[in-house]
Amino acid sequence: MSDGPAITTFDRDVPAAAVIAELESNGCAIVAHRADDVCMQDLHAELQPYLNEAPFGRTEFAGRTSRRRNGLLAKSGACRELAIDPLVLAVCDGILGPYCVNYRLHVTLLVELMPGEVRQEIHRDGGIYPVRHPAPPMTLAAFWAYTDFTEANGATLVAPGSHRWPHEREPEAHELVQAVMPKGSILLYTSSVWHGSEANRSGGVRTGMGLHYNLGWLRQEENQVLSSPPDVARHFPERLQRLIGYDLGGPYLGFVEKGNPIRLLSDGDDGDFARTEPALDAQREAIEPILFGNVDGPH
Repeated sequence: MSDGPAITTFDRDVPAAAVIAELESNGCAIVAHRADDVCMQDLHAELQPYLNEAPFGRTEFAGRTSRRRNGLLAKSGACRELAIDPLVLAVCDGILGPYCVNYRLHVTLLVELMPGEVRQEIHRDGGIYPVRHPAPPMTLAAFWAYTDFTEANGATLVAPGSHRWPHEREPEAHELVQAVMPKGSILLYTSSVWHGSEANRSGGVRTGMGLHYNLGWLRQEENQVLSSPPDVARHFPERLQRLIGYDLGGPYLGFVEKGNPIRLLSDGDDGDFARTEPALDAQREAIEPILFGNVDGPH
């Protein structure tokens, strides 16, 4: 039995509480075979044509022999279903819910590593915000295995437990482990976890689909409302409409003149012009304010 770092893998029907507990203690977890074969076939049929037309990356971070696509909700019905997967949202409730009134779908991305792609720079997703680590979870990554993830084809490198590390500490080689998992599985990890794709040393491609979530009072990485404007989003399930931004992010956060942005998707709704709602006010009162820095000032 290895004494090195490990990512716990759960069965597809694992209770959300078990995943939440693992994320709190280890920062990462895998749920194997969460999406069935039919769903994955539909996902490939809908998204692969867009990926086949994508250009190769042009930066070190994006890779030189990798292809990427965003705006996936407007491209795929199967992706829309996975974005509101009940287990994933229940985990979001437990991980992000204590720190916000509403969480959001943060980014949608498809990343295909071609043979010969080199290792990606190891990073923390929370690095896009000017916050010192360790910090409360700002994002929850749900990285779906669009293909099998193997050691040879570039399965994501993760540093388990790094969500508790000091801001300046970076992982050493022996602290990294690959998220090996079959197609249809999910790698989940929080915003302070160090990770990055490994080099693709195989003869095939490795493709992952990121459907990541963030605290509703933070700016989303991808502008979901522009990616899915009202004429597109009105055909989505209401849970997904609200998740991408057609909803108040909290009291007085994200209103439109009519009131709640969800009204933009209803024909003939003149709105109530309210900037908050009683349920949101109650949720906000229940949240413990987050302390940034310390009482002695910045450090």
